[in-house]
Amino acid sequence: MGKSIVTGAAGFIGSHLTERLLDMGETVVGIDNFDPWYDPKSKESNIRFALANPDFSIIKEDVLSLDLGKVFNEGDVVYHLAARPGVQDSWNTGFSASVENNILATQQVFESALISGVRRVVFASSSSVYGESATEDTKSISPISPYGVSKAACEQLADVYRARGLDIMIMRYFTVYGPRQRPDMAMNRLFRATLPGTYRFPLRGNGSQRREFTFMKDVVTASIKAGSLDLQEISAPFDVGGGVSASLGEVMSIVEELVGAQLRIDQEPLAVGDPLITVASTDFTESVLDWKATTDLREGLAQHYDSFKERVSSNSGEIVEF
Repeated sequence: MGKSIVTGAAGFIGSHLTERLLDMGETVVGIDNFDPWYDPKSKESNIRFALANPDFSIIKEDVLSLDLGKVFNEGDVVYHLAARPGVQDSWNTGFSASVENNILATQQVFESALISGVRRVVFASSSSVYGESATEDTKSISPISPYGVSKAACEQLADVYRARGLDIMIMRYFTVYGPRQRPDMAMNRLFRATLPGTYRFPLRGNGSQRREFTFMKDVVTASIKAGSLDLQEISAPFDVGGGVSASLGEVMSIVEELVGAQLRIDQEPLAVGDPLITVASTDFTESVLDWKATTDLREGLAQHYDSFKERVSSNSGEIVEF
């Protein structure tokens, strides 16, 4: 097997991707800056299994300050997941972090990958590039948030570097959930709002907004298939969605059912920059990558909750503040 580089290797998706690659016999070099944007101890916990594998090493540096030319080698596959996520955090002065960690960092990854002669870069984009067009069969790049703009700019950079000969696969992930999800994301907040305590879930709107929720395992499978695909020069992006668009209200009901407790909720206005509905168009992804999401929403939420309980238990009942 070859060598894979995973940026953001200690994050939510990156840690699962790293473990799967190691299970496949790959040598994996992880890069993560352990940004204190959320508790670095969570990231340390994410990679505890990978660290026990002799085929894994971690570089604790920022992509922008690291000499990637000394890390990338000819024939490597680079999975570029490192980014500053979050639609709501990208407004106002938060956009500077999106520019630095998304656009500038991605340009450096592409530039170094091109010079080093890596075999392929698999780039983690987002359904946020679609904006309100995320429900249409023929979607357009029309983001409605600064975060979406930053990801759209990265995709344009991919076109630029692809024209210079760099093989880049673009993965547009749709609302990923599962074990190790960031503490600020909706599923973790929902589960937290059912446990004893005072935390209340901030429900924006009436819960009718719909998302194509996608389980982490399915996202990892699609990404690895893109990394190992024999075909080259594929410029069309891959929508990676869970197969069913569900309302937040439906998710809340499943959460209450799984936990056996009622959610504590604070009603808030709809958030700007969040589309009302997202629906992935996965026909191309399924055809080219021979991939299809296999985890239904209730099954995925049950696995997510089991992991959430384990983390709370291992932390003596303490839950990280948001």
